[in-house]
Amino acid sequence: MRPIAEKLKEKLYALPIVLIAAVVPMIVRYKKIELSEVVASYWTRDYNTDFFSYYKMIFLLGFSLLALISFYIYFKKEAGKRLKKTAYYYPIFIYLIMILLATFFSKAQLTSLQGFPDRYEGMPVLIAYLLITVITINLFNKKEQFEFLLKALLTSAVIIAIIGLSQFFGYDFFQNVLGQKLILPGKEFAELSTAMDFRFAGRNILFATFYNPNYAGSYFSMLLMLSIVLYFFAENKKRLFLLFIASGFIFAAWLGSLSRAGILGAMISTLIVAVILNKRIFKKYKKLLVLFFLFIVIFSLMDIYTAGSLRKEFLSLGAETELAFQGEKTEIEELKSENSYLKFYTAAEKLRFGFDSEAANNLYVLNEDDQRLELSLTKNEEKKQTNQKNQEAEFMSFVNPDLAAYKFRVIENSDPENKNKILELKYANKSGSFIYNSKLKGFFIIGMRNNIYPLEEVEGLGFEGKEMLASKRGYIWSRTLPLIKEKPLLGYGPDTYAIFFPQHDVVGKFKYFNNPKVIVDKPHNMYLQIGFNTGLISLAAVIILFGIYFVRNLKLYFNSEFENYYRQIGLALLAAFIAYAVAGFFNDSVVSVAPVFWIILGLAVAVELRLKNHSGRGGERI
Repeated sequence: MRPIAEKLKEKLYALPIVLIAAVVPMIVRYKKIELSEVVASYWTRDYNTDFFSYYKMIFLLGFSLLALISFYIYFKKEAGKRLKKTAYYYPIFIYLIMILLATFFSKAQLTSLQGFPDRYEGMPVLIAYLLITVITINLFNKKEQFEFLLKALLTSAVIIAIIGLSQFFGYDFFQNVLGQKLILPGKEFAELSTAMDFRFAGRNILFATFYNPNYAGSYFSMLLMLSIVLYFFAENKKRLFLLFIASGFIFAAWLGSLSRAGILGAMISTLIVAVILNKRIFKKYKKLLVLFFLFIVIFSLMDIYTAGSLRKEFLSLGAETELAFQGEKTEIEELKSENSYLKFYTAAEKLRFGFDSEAANNLYVLNEDDQRLELSLTKNEEKKQTNQKNQEAEFMSFVNPDLAAYKFRVIENSDPENKNKILELKYANKSGSFIYNSKLKGFFIIGMRNNIYPLEEVEGLGFEGKEMLASKRGYIWSRTLPLIKEKPLLGYGPDTYAIFFPQHDVVGKFKYFNNPKVIVDKPHNMYLQIGFNTGLISLAAVIILFGIYFVRNLKLYFNSEFENYYRQIGLALLAAFIAYAVAGFFNDSVVSVAPVFWIILGLAVAVELRLKNHSGRGGERI
């Protein structure tokens, strides 16, 4: 048995990595950041009020520096100044070089260094991911170190899950006094506490400490698979009970995120793990049935609470798969300015909006037979009760009940020298403001930050007729691929997606997002994100890194008897890796979740190397 002092020293070496895995995801704190002129032009205002990313980035970099110092001491005193031998370093090194080159040659270098608002995943953060991976591979060697990190990670996950479930059930921890005091500065507490609201359109959905439910889905799918596999192998009654409870909380939070990417990631991971374990599952079927029963109870209670929304979310996966093959077209087929008309063509009707001096509000609408449609004012009692001096015009609609989806009004410009008119048009859940320029005799549309854009189509690549796929990701991907094609080697620089995405594609935004003012700041695909930010060489390096790990470990565990600790946690780490890697096809890399994944990958490689180095020596020591 090794001395307690030696065990303590090994844990101290690992402590910075443990802090990154367990503490960084929990950090939520208000920060107001003034934006540069360039970045502000791609944001909703000249500053950003961040709660969920900025301080995570700061602490990640700080803990990474501590990890580097800790590893340097370990490298000199304990490791004999030698790194573990592995081919994994090659793709990691290539990715590192491409990050540096992409930043150096980026046209948005400041953003590449600092990161974009609400994300802050610039060059230093990407380098930190790779640094902590290499350090974890080399630093973790003893069971006590692995246990230290896994216990801290699962404890953190349960705390985050409880915070998330408070949101799901309508009692958001961050909305009560204690939660607000933890995340708001004292000087501005009174002002900020009354205005703070993180809710997602009143739905029963959680975002935990990640802001976006999709990121919560990626995180909890990864931790769910980790906890389930560890539970499967647990023999000690106390460990079994604690993993049972942890799995229940994490499962509930995984459900509550309503993230289809997270659902898909965990489902595919479960399938692969089941194939690996094969007949061994039946040897411990009672243990799994107990956990499965717990999951059924949790699912049923949460589904009843949400009036069936959980079932709908799971069933929608089948519908999404069907749409992937069949395609789903947007309701609007054409939106353009032509011959002084606003052409608004759908599959059901082809309308043209125009102005003349004889029509009510100077507005008239023609159908495809060039017939003027009869208009009527929409009753709006709320408007009549207001005492506004400059009361806006009431909405109009069509007399024809078949066109009930349309509502519109004309807003006159108060400037007598400017005769432009604004047509505010609502169609179903879509809404846009179109400016008619009398001099140019054409329509323009108001986009992000109230800038005015021409009604022009933007180049797309692929996903034609499938733009609505995966919650409109098809549209985003179709606009991302042409940009990657233009700069395939180095990309545009870390975290610069929002700056170089065609934000002027207001027609596409109106069609697919229902709002031309929305800012697209991420590709909703981790792999496209890497290819866009740092080029296809870096993407190839990451895919090779992931591919080598997956294939090697699939072979390593496929015929394993899982007779010792390292093989058991190795499979748990593989399960977590698969869940995150699959979810990455629909979710982005973010500073809230990615550090945990890269540490898990580092742990998994450390386990793999240990198992290979001890093979043929009478088995691995526990």
